Amino acid sequence: MDKLEIKTIKGNKYLYIKYKLKVNNKSTYNSLYVGRLEKLSLQDFILKLDELQDIRLNKFTDFWIGKQRQFLDDNQTVNLEAIHYNYRLFSEHFPDELEIYNNSVFTHYVQGTTAIEGNTITQRQVDELFEHGITPPSKPLREVYEIVNFKKLRSFFDNYKGDVSEKLIREVHAIIMNDLLESAGVYRRIQVLIEKAEHQPPPAFEISEMMEELVKWYRKNRDKMHPFELAILLHTKLVTIHPFVDGNGRGSRALMNFVLEKIRYPTIYFGIEHRNDYLDAVAEGNDGQYRPIVDLLYDIYAWEHEQVITSVQDGLSATDVQEQPEMKSLIDRFLRLRNV
Repeated sequence: MDKLEIKTIKGNKYLYIKYKLKVNNKSTYNSLYVGRLEKLSLQDFILKLDELQDIRLNKFTDFWIGKQRQFLDDNQTVNLEAIHYNYRLFSEHFPDELEIYNNSVFTHYVQGTTAIEGNTITQRQVDELFEHGITPPSKPLREVYEIVNFKKLRSFFDNYKGDVSEKLIREVHAIIMNDLLESAGVYRRIQVLIEKAEHQPPPAFEISEMMEELVKWYRKNRDKMHPFELAILLHTKLVTIHPFVDGNGRGSRALMNFVLEKIRYPTIYFGIEHRNDYLDAVAEGNDGQYRPIVDLLYDIYAWEHEQVITSVQDGLSATDVQEQPEMKSLIDRFLRLRNV
């Protein structure tokens, strides 16, 4: 909670806002000078509250832009962290609206990630299935299972407190492939071919060692690599290994979003309209060329979450700041101090 402090110097009272900044689960306390108390108007104070939001954003962005980056440029990183920061504000100031937004993103994600693999259930039908339990008519039972399993996965993630591990990867696969594959959650024991793809997945006897190395790579880089790159590269490396007979793409995209959510980024969704560009970028990733997949998913991500920045900035603008509970508390405190 932000607080107001008064420092008295030679009989004059000077007002400061003492605020907490939390970045990467570490909190620091800072002070913002507001002005000489008796000369401050309410509008002056509100403008300082608005300035405080910019200061927080800049300090937040400065931290994350310092993370190791191989593919994101400075402009992309700043835009990502604006989304990241404003999404956090969204959760703090507009929890009801955030829940609606996240539910909408989730249904778009589920419809998109399954459509890429050939599922024909529409967005509207996914909404009806999740909200009202209405099974889409004339759709194969397999397609319904593909959708419903992601709701089970969401419930699992809501209660999962750990990090990425081989056990988690197998559990994710077991959930999304429940009732769809006898070997759900089990590494493949046969060689597979990817239809219409040049990439040849590694032989089955290499899977165990490659998965162990993948988790080691993740743990080595999770605290120093930029989270957006980390999530996308984890996804792409997992697709390249292709550890399961089926469901590798869906599982990899689920793990990508898990990593983003873990550090409180909004999740990413894309669908059939992005399928060709996505598969082309994944194919380059199979050869170790990761910039195309990072650039593609950045463009999609920035576009689909632009409304987060707009809605939060509009809601926390100087003209509306008095309506926010935390800001209103500071304003009330300021008015009491001014009237003393």
